[in-house]
Amino acid sequence: MTEGIPTRESLLARAGKIYEKMLDDAMKAGVRREWNRFIGNIPSKNDVVRDAQADLRLINDLCASFGYKNVWTDPEDEQVKPGTLND
Repeated sequence: MTEGIPTRESLLARAGKIYEKMLDDAMKAGVRREWNRFIGNIPSKNDVVRDAQADLRLINDLCASFGYKNVWTDPEDEQVKPGTLND
């Protein structure tokens, strides 16, 4: 393979690291964005998840450009199923 082009396995491994870091950071983060005058901005759970999703979308774009199958399924790409009413 041409040097410099990542394999799908390396992109999948990187996506796994991003996903694990997202889970760890989201568990530690607060519900609201906070400010600390010594540290600065402290991200909320939503901020952490949004940043990780942006990184995972970038990896999917790279997979598509190299002709690989996507490594992550974006929940926004899935079709919404309205369901049925229960009696």
